[in-house]
Amino acid sequence: MTVRRISGITLAIGLAFTASGCASDFGGPISSSNSTALSPAERRLQDVETKTAQLVRRMDSMNQSQTDQDLTRIRDEVRFLRGDIEKIRFDLDNRDRSTKELFANLDRRLGQIEAGGAAAAAAPAGASGTMATSSPGTLAPAATPKATVATPEEERAYLGTFDQLKNGKYDEAVRGFRGMLDQWPQGRYADNGWYWMGEAQMVKKDFAGAANSFQSLVSGFPSSPKVADGLYKLGLAQVELKRPVEAKAALQRVIREYPSANAANLAKQKLDQLGG
Repeated sequence: MTVRRISGITLAIGLAFTASGCASDFGGPISSSNSTALSPAERRLQDVETKTAQLVRRMDSMNQSQTDQDLTRIRDEVRFLRGDIEKIRFDLDNRDRSTKELFANLDRRLGQIEAGGAAAAAAPAGASGTMATSSPGTLAPAATPKATVATPEEERAYLGTFDQLKNGKYDEAVRGFRGMLDQWPQGRYADNGWYWMGEAQMVKKDFAGAANSFQSLVSGFPSSPKVADGLYKLGLAQVELKRPVEAKAALQRVIREYPSANAANLAKQKLDQLGG
């Protein structure tokens, strides 16, 4: 992994900020000299830029002698940075299409960091930080149209629970996402809820629970933009559960059904590690 690759993330953040219209609405680019004119979304983008710069410095200082645990910790931080970006995306949901495309590009770049970290560590198939799910066919709720507009209560529940996840309160996050999904099973953030609950369960090494969450996302929300990543995490999860046949099937499905997604490239890499 190179600093050049990570530096591209900071550039993408700046482009996303500019394209969002925030600069013209609130007095120019993000900088300390005009911080009093920043909107909430701008301040949060500034925080993401700062955290990304810190990751750049840390990655630059790493060498071959550092442990897999160090790389796993950085990958976890990347995951939470992606979460920060997702929350900002919600705030800018009504902005123009180019903004959304830039955020999608930023998300792909973060995925490349995760993939690069895994390659640098030469991580075995069961390495820490991967995701888990139950075998295909389990917990497959019928897919129904998802609400296009979240109620204020649902949005507060989702964002509040997401903050718990970011702060490392994984037990509370799992309970929060489960409660949100019980109350709004087809809500605006239901697919995201299943995905991030799976992430929290993976950190807790509750692989069976994470299996349940990722399978529910894939089966219940087939049109969600989270499905490609969910399928990829499903494959990683099956590795953790010592189910190589199911793992390969999930990874192959990512490649077959979402060939242009970044998850497809990551799935190919994982399949190579698994021997096809």
